[in-house]
Amino acid sequence: MNRIMKTACLLLAALLLLAGCSAPPENGESAAPRASLTALQYEIENIAVDFSSMWYFQQIEQQTGVHVDFREVKDSEWSSSVGLAFAKGQMPDMILRGSLDVEEYGVTRHLLVPLDEYIEKGFLPNYAARMDQAGLREQLTASDGHIYQLGFLISQGVNTNGHFFINQSWLDRLNLSMPETVEQLTEVLRRFRDGDPNGNGLQDELPLEFTFDDNTTGIYNLFSFFGLPLNEDYVYADKAGKVHFAPEEDAFFDTLVWLHQLYEEKLLDIDFISQGSSIWAAKVNEGNTGMFSYWRLQNTALNPGVAGNYRIMLPVHAEGVSACLPRNMDIIEFGAALTTDNRNIEASLRWLDAQFETENMLVSQNGPVGDTLLRREDGRYEVSYVPPDNELYQSVPVICGQFFAPADYYASVYVPAAHRLEKSAYCELYEQAGVLEPVSGKLLTVVAPKTTAESAETARLKAKLKSLVDAEIVAMVTQGVTEENRTAFREKLKAGGSSDYRRVYQQIYDRWEEK
Repeated sequence: MNRIMKTACLLLAALLLLAGCSAPPENGESAAPRASLTALQYEIENIAVDFSSMWYFQQIEQQTGVHVDFREVKDSEWSSSVGLAFAKGQMPDMILRGSLDVEEYGVTRHLLVPLDEYIEKGFLPNYAARMDQAGLREQLTASDGHIYQLGFLISQGVNTNGHFFINQSWLDRLNLSMPETVEQLTEVLRRFRDGDPNGNGLQDELPLEFTFDDNTTGIYNLFSFFGLPLNEDYVYADKAGKVHFAPEEDAFFDTLVWLHQLYEEKLLDIDFISQGSSIWAAKVNEGNTGMFSYWRLQNTALNPGVAGNYRIMLPVHAEGVSACLPRNMDIIEFGAALTTDNRNIEASLRWLDAQFETENMLVSQNGPVGDTLLRREDGRYEVSYVPPDNELYQSVPVICGQFFAPADYYASVYVPAAHRLEKSAYCELYEQAGVLEPVSGKLLTVVAPKTTAESAETARLKAKLKSLVDAEIVAMVTQGVTEENRTAFREKLKAGGSSDYRRVYQQIYDRWEEK
């Protein structure tokens, strides 16, 4: 009986061995996945996609032998779904795209896998090479010195959000030169108001058209004319590493004095206080605006016929100061993280890194090679056409997938579209002119890691200070600036926590510099 059992076991083992060594399937079919994982997958609000059946991820599965079951979550439900996923203690293997508080879930709660060791040991060769070459590792490093995330980066060398555009056809019609100083610009705006440059016999021109509190179409950019890089977080660092709270600076009030003058002389559309970008664009598209700031002219909300009347303008400067616009920088978004419940870290990293292979990555954004994406003779890729109505999302993940392309690398493998080249040219012009702040405010507010406590404190203080700042901007633009209201406003800021706000950001910046 023992001999029979022994023989049966040997025969069974032999059959299993033969099955494991059998030839791969023919007709291009892949073998059964060697690993199966789960993922919480971010999905944009207005697109319905089944990621598990998406052509792109089927290709990645064939390449890696890793199958992923996705749980798609819309943007509006993302934050709550992430919180519940960790709170229930039944975490998915991976969190993909959207956003994730790495300090909270990685540093504080230890629910994310530190990836440092795996990166160093070569588990992510495609990703790691680009991360180190670009010097972006610091952005990905949490406050405890570990890396808990893979980044998402589409770098195009953009160094500022809003560029200034002036109506060149109006300048030509009125025989005016491009302004270089605040005084010259003010006079040009007066001529726009009074000289009937649109030729309809009416005084209906809008010399300056802006929105409010942003650095793309908002008046915040106008503070740069007085040397103040006012951004939406109100803090910036000078060359010496000192952090400033912009609304307390003299240049803040000097700008408001000028804006009040523009308001009094009907050179600034007072609707900037309340109008959003849609109304702003509608007004500009009427072809009756002298100057504005915007991301670029092509492929935007602007009518091409209207946009053709405008020309890029360098920031003008007030007497005795240099123009200083807020500087943008490549900001790494959240791409992916592994939870501590992950059942197969090696397979997870293999699956993720396959998406960072050059062609896979470009396909994920633009569609299949030979269809929407072409490979040129020089080895670079370019888009042949963009399918309408977000059709790409049915076959490739686009911004919901993994992508990590620093500027130099991206330029070496991809040919940007014309509108992206337009933006790059503006950025190069502004860089050469030296009109951008030396240290990007984004380093303070986004890049340098904050502890959970610092994040909470800066968010609380900013909300309180923003209400004070925006209300005072409106009051001083419409009613004027006096020594009395200037002093009173500084006292309000101090009572609202401006000193603490600046102190925390100085602490964050100093820690960053030490590292």
